[in-house]
Amino acid sequence: MIHTLYRWMPRFRFASKLGSSNVASGTQTSATQSNPIPVYLRPYEAKKYEVPSSKIKLTTGYSFLDVEPMPRAKIMKLCYTILDKLKAEIPEGVLYRIYTEEKLKYIMRITDEIEDIRQLEEEFGFEQIEFLIQSLAKEVDLVDQMKYYKPWEKTQEDSTFELLRQRHPALKHQRNERPPREQTKFIGN
Repeated sequence: MIHTLYRWMPRFRFASKLGSSNVASGTQTSATQSNPIPVYLRPYEAKKYEVPSSKIKLTTGYSFLDVEPMPRAKIMKLCYTILDKLKAEIPEGVLYRIYTEEKLKYIMRITDEIEDIRQLEEEFGFEQIEFLIQSLAKEVDLVDQMKYYKPWEKTQEDSTFELLRQRHPALKHQRNERPPREQTKFIGN
C-alpha cells in the first residue's frame, strides 16, 4: 500500500534519486568512489565534460533557443564562474550567497554523476537543458547586480524605503467625470 502511494506522489524538483538512494542503501556511485573530493572543490576536468554526445538534438523546439552541443561542460563552467564570483564579491554571511552556493553545489554534483542529457533534464525539472543554461547565465549577471546594489546592507530606516512609505496620489484610481452632453429628446416626451 505504501509503495503504491509513493509511486504516485510527485517527485520534488531538487530531490536526487542518486544521492538519497545511495545514502539509504550504503552504496556509492562510481563518481564518488573514484574521487572523494566534492565536485565544487575539484578543478574543471575538460576531458570529462567536453565530450560531444552521440545523441545531439537537431532543435530544441523553441524559437531563439539554440541547441547546446556540450551542455554538461557549459553547466559546469557557468557554475564554477558563479561560485568564484560569489566567493570574491559577496560576504560570507549573506543569505543570497549561502542559498546560491548550495544550489550550485547540487547542480554540479548531479551534472557530474549523470551523463545522459535526458536524465539531467528530468532531474532538474527542465523540458530542455538549455533553459537551465540560460538561467545560470542570468545568475552570473545577478551576482554582479547584487554586488552593485548590496541589498544586505540596506535597513528599514534607509531613505530608499521612504518612497514606499509615502502615499502616491498618482497611483490611486482617479475618477474621470463624464463630459457634459445634450439631453436627447425622445418622441414620447
